[in-house]
Amino acid sequence: MTFSLRLTADLTLALAARGFGKKQGYPPVLQLSPDANFQTISSSISASSQQADVSSSATLVSRYRSPILWISGAEPLDFSEVARFTNALAASGRSVFLETSGALLKRRLHEFQPSDRFYFTVRFDGLAPSHDQHSSREGAFAAGLEAIRMARLAGFLTCALLVLHPHTAPSEIEQLHAEIRQLDVDGFLITRAALSLELETAVKQLRRRLLSRRWALLSSLVESASLPAASPNSCQIDRQPLPEAQPGDFEEGAEAG
Repeated sequence: MTFSLRLTADLTLALAARGFGKKQGYPPVLQLSPDANFQTISSSISASSQQADVSSSATLVSRYRSPILWISGAEPLDFSEVARFTNALAASGRSVFLETSGALLKRRLHEFQPSDRFYFTVRFDGLAPSHDQHSSREGAFAAGLEAIRMARLAGFLTCALLVLHPHTAPSEIEQLHAEIRQLDVDGFLITRAALSLELETAVKQLRRRLLSRRWALLSSLVESASLPAASPNSCQIDRQPLPEAQPGDFEEGAEAG
């Protein structure tokens, strides 16, 4: 598993943005919600040209200056314009993560364009029993795994988002990481589901054991975007400068040293 040079550059910009970006109107990781953001932008894209190719559409989203964009909220694949919107964002030169359960990916996959800036990010709320219960849908866990397989076969970058809940044992996340790792995903993110000192401590320990430093840094930034009231201490790792790349630094997990 790797952390690409392009994503490393965007992560470096995101860390720098912590100091001055918010004053200029853009956080290090900008969280976009389909129901809040897609309608305005996609209507502009449609109006700009009947053909509305991705390269011209990208200029319409240039106001989003954050180096890393995270599309989440309600299931993004439920929205008809999600593919056009996501393709435009990726073409505009930012790293884009689309968080999804994966249930609708088979039906929508052909609408997206593979890019070294775009990651299909499948969320898992624990192993199969926990995840299916959290999703209120039997087979949700299997659908998530299948979504990763389909996306990889189609040439997309893939990422697994592992979410630690108050009722979830850290050992379950470790087992989940080991199972999904066999699918050869491009990266992992680990975040907590709620503000809790106990969860914060557990998540930090999981990141140290399972993730490379860059994926741990990105996990912390993503968590700060989804849990904006998180304490400053939860983002302490983000304040550290990103080191120069060394051979082997881009490996995931324990092998990264």
